[in-house]
Amino acid sequence: MALIESNEVNLPKPNYDYITNEEDAKKAMAFLNNYNIHSIDTETTSLDVYEAKWSLLQIGVNNKIFVFDLRYDTEHSSLHPKVLEPILRDPSKLRILQNAAYDTKIIKLALGFYLDNVYDTMLAEQLINLGLNFKKANLAALVYKYLGLYLPKEPRDTFTNYFQKFEDFQLEYAANDVVPLQMIMDLQRDRIANEGLENACRLEFDFVKPLCEMELNGILIDTEKWRLIMSEVEGERNSVRKIIQDMLSEVEAQKTLFGGSTLNVDSNIQLKKTLNKYGLTLENTSEKALSNLRGLPIVDAILDYRKANKLISTYSESLLAKINSHTGRLHTDFRQMVSTGRMSSSNPNLQNIPNKQKFRSCFVAQEGYSLLTADMSGAELRILGNLSADPVFVEAYSTGQDLHTRTASEVFDTPYDKVQAKMRKAAKAINFGLIYGMSSKGLSDRLKIPRKEAEQMINKYFNRYKKVKQYLDKSASEAVRKRYSVTVSGRKRYYNMPPFDHPDRKNIQRGIERQGMNAAIQGANADTIKEAMIKLVDRISNYDARLLLTVHDEVVVEAKDDQRHEVAKIVSQSLVDGFGTYFNLIPMETDTLIGPCWIKESCEAEITPKTKCGSKEMVFVKDSRRISKLICKKCGKEQE
Repeated sequence: MALIESNEVNLPKPNYDYITNEEDAKKAMAFLNNYNIHSIDTETTSLDVYEAKWSLLQIGVNNKIFVFDLRYDTEHSSLHPKVLEPILRDPSKLRILQNAAYDTKIIKLALGFYLDNVYDTMLAEQLINLGLNFKKANLAALVYKYLGLYLPKEPRDTFTNYFQKFEDFQLEYAANDVVPLQMIMDLQRDRIANEGLENACRLEFDFVKPLCEMELNGILIDTEKWRLIMSEVEGERNSVRKIIQDMLSEVEAQKTLFGGSTLNVDSNIQLKKTLNKYGLTLENTSEKALSNLRGLPIVDAILDYRKANKLISTYSESLLAKINSHTGRLHTDFRQMVSTGRMSSSNPNLQNIPNKQKFRSCFVAQEGYSLLTADMSGAELRILGNLSADPVFVEAYSTGQDLHTRTASEVFDTPYDKVQAKMRKAAKAINFGLIYGMSSKGLSDRLKIPRKEAEQMINKYFNRYKKVKQYLDKSASEAVRKRYSVTVSGRKRYYNMPPFDHPDRKNIQRGIERQGMNAAIQGANADTIKEAMIKLVDRISNYDARLLLTVHDEVVVEAKDDQRHEVAKIVSQSLVDGFGTYFNLIPMETDTLIGPCWIKESCEAEITPKTKCGSKEMVFVKDSRRISKLICKKCGKEQE
């Protein structure tokens, strides 16, 4: 359905002044200084900030717009962006932007500082509709929603020629990008206040700066090592494909001239037909359908093949093609909020890199620097303990016990020091699974145990963790009753509940109940790590260090070698303090790992039967192929 009907009224022509010299710019700045709220936008030649040339800066107050032409190196203007620095850095001004991250990055690259006191109309709109299927939060959509007017966007593609003489329609377009921002903000603020979203808005607006840091800084990748690893993955994939073909060759009707298999494993039609002959009756060969049959060798092989195939197609040469030609680094694009408030990553997705050390070791620091990796230890379970105030959770963390071992002790009626690895693994599946509303069937499938046994384990768990049970039940029922879940920052995750006569209402309601159990926990995870990164970026600003990446409750920082230990302490404390902004019953614990690359975990090398190395610092050592291996600096063990 079209967003705008043809009979809608356009925004009126803007009242703007076109500024091309320093004298007129200073007069405009004197006028702007009389106002505490500025609407701001930029026009550039490209959406890639490292490719873009900055052409225009638009600043508006009430119905007066100034369009500053910043092309001081052309015949069209003598105005340098530096002249506007006082008005852009004035701490007393509130700055309204649409998609603030882009304009903030442009200004940072050109002038060396970030905008403060930002209100982002796009982020605000996403926040007040989080979880709902709503129309886009682009400026044209917001102008239509809040003002009932049409904002033509066709001219946006006419700014690619940096040296052109701007036409009136282009300047009007640029001015109109700031005209509606304050009106939209004023109308959004009513909804924000009514929904109690002020603190969540503050958090997201403050987080624009750390997000820009990560997108601008990017991360280096060892291309030689990456290609070697992906070549190994490709070899493993081909071997698994041969195994699948051999296992199914007996039921294939056709063979090659030499008796080999003709099965195309990538063809779902061929695979389904052959599996049916093999004795597995399936409606389709989707991952969901096959996952119900995990444990069968042929099914496990097919799933392994697809996993390797997806890894190759997503992260082989296609990843290396994303290396920025200007910086030599990979720069991901973050979406600041998905339904729970967490972030997502794309182009490329660096949050979905396999977490095995061999993959992570390809992401490296520049020469003379180290990568510092830290995560919030057991964040979701600590959050659950804080939200439920369950006394067993609190006791386990306060006495330094491992929660999974403690849970295994409770569920299996076994002394804490007698818990076996298999028991702990089962307890870990329960601890994490129940946060996501896992059923007894889900637990039985995961642990490959009878459903009756899984039910008994869950009942024992909730009999011991009574407040966890109460909290999860309450969260599920309130999600249905209120149509939203709320996090510690006040962020709300909204749900679309169908009417009572909807034929699938019961299934949809069960889905909302499951989401309700987890939404406040995942949302609090997002709240705390964002608070931590806001503090972190501020605290390391005077060091030769920079934030590079986040993956849910983990951060990666690059620091000069001679500052790495001092910065590592700041990283750890920032994560602890970010968590402590909202929780103090069960505090956060974290270690910052130091090395030449992105490190998965500290060294667990056994020194004696009772002692482990526990080193937090690693180094690279080249092997005979000149490929670097990650070695523990303390005990010399290679990180797998």
